[in-house]
Amino acid sequence: MTSMTPPDGFRHHIAMPVRWSDLDALGHVNNAVYLTYFEQARISYFNALALWDGSVNKLGLIMARAVIDYKLPLNASDDVHVFTRTKRLGTKSFDTEQAIVRRVDDQWQVAANGLITIVVFDYQTNQSAPMPQAWREMLTAYEPAPIQT
Repeated sequence: MTSMTPPDGFRHHIAMPVRWSDLDALGHVNNAVYLTYFEQARISYFNALALWDGSVNKLGLIMARAVIDYKLPLNASDDVHVFTRTKRLGTKSFDTEQAIVRRVDDQWQVAANGLITIVVFDYQTNQSAPMPQAWREMLTAYEPAPIQT
């Protein structure tokens, strides 16, 4: 597979294999699975930045909101990729923007766009917490485009 330019403003992406269990009775990836694809890509994104290791003994991350705009169906034979970036940084939360795309003839076709709000969560006190400055700096340094604050 040759390298392709990512969609504008995105740096992080992962290939997403379509599993047989992802398909509905019509042979399309089920709409609920798109959220799972977004989740898998976000975990990869967080790991790439060493933002959070999944430990519940310290500050972590919780998804608070998900908005998905479906554009086209995916099939078992599609070459699927998910792109992730941070779009907004708040005091206790941030938004990730994601795109599920398929590659067709060296072009990206967007299957869905997602906007996911992530809350910084203190597992010891069981409540939201301010985002550490180090996290803010890591996210800002990683992204190729400016992040809204």
